Amino acid sequence: MLLRKTTLIAVMTIAVLGCSKPAPDPVQMRASETALIQATVADPARAERLLALLEERDRLVEETTAMMKQYRRELKSLNADYDSSREIMIEMIDYYNRERAQKLLRFIELVAKMKAATSAEEWQVIAEFQLDYFNPRQMIYNRAAGGI
Repeated sequence: MLLRKTTLIAVMTIAVLGCSKPAPDPVQMRASETALIQATVADPARAERLLALLEERDRLVEETTAMMKQYRRELKSLNADYDSSREIMIEMIDYYNRERAQKLLRFIELVAKMKAATSAEEWQVIAEFQLDYFNPRQMIYNRAAGGI
């Protein structure tokens, strides 16, 4: 138990030191999150299930980032095209809004699966970390903006 508390303190120290940066390094953030889960979730099988769900979440972030980069490129192209019609722009925006809504539903499903893989006490610790250091919208839009 002392080892788990010591590990948890070390993870939280890393997390706190990392928050002084404007945008934490995604690799370090993921490593801190992994260490936190391993220190928090009592059952190794549940911890592994949760880590697999985090990998799925990370893939979803990347998919959504790629989608938003494409959206920005297409919107920029349509805006630059003098002959593009309002209807075409609305159609494109509607398409991306539907796709974005589907991605958000997948995020919600992932969170529900993560909760199911943890106890209420474990989830409280993990959720606090995620609320402080994992903001999918910010991560996706920041990455998408950097790619154009």
